[in-house]
Amino acid sequence: MTKVGDRMPNFSSMPVTILAMGISIVVFFVLLSKKNEYNNHIHKYTLIPMQVKRGQYYRILTSAFMHIQPYHILMNMIALYNIGSFLEPFMESLYFGIVLCLSILGSGIAVTYLSGETSQTIGLSGGIFGLLGAYIMILFKLGLFGDPSVQSYLIRVVVMNGLISLMPGVSWQGHLGGALTGLILTFFLF
Repeated sequence: MTKVGDRMPNFSSMPVTILAMGISIVVFFVLLSKKNEYNNHIHKYTLIPMQVKRGQYYRILTSAFMHIQPYHILMNMIALYNIGSFLEPFMESLYFGIVLCLSILGSGIAVTYLSGETSQTIGLSGGIFGLLGAYIMILFKLGLFGDPSVQSYLIRVVVMNGLISLMPGVSWQGHLGGALTGLILTFFLF
């Protein structure tokens, strides 16, 4: 008989996932607690292409861990936990962390050059899409694309995330940049 606890992920096998979630949650609550300075913080650390092109490269990283609305952070943390709980132990934390960080960078670069100069982008979804790209590449390299259940799953995931990316207020540029970065990196890492 299997215990319920045996089905839970081993948190020590996913430290990068937990760290990224922790940073995002702490930043969310710090911003929430600073209502008087909220807009100043948002404007100072948000990814704004015009500012990145002027040398404020830190915005690519800082914006990734910022979330404004509760549903935004909730959805991103659920997605990160779901993919991180099986992908990080499989890839090993070092490679998982490399893919996540470079996907955030790739996402930020895509936003910087494909979005309007004054557009404002925040959130970890570009990094999460990079992990999704990594997952797809791993399935491909393992030769699992021929499996009908894998095909069905991937179609659902790609269609659902594609539709999310096209919703108003969502950065398709960041999602695309992150996903392509994750695919390409994982092609060379595995």
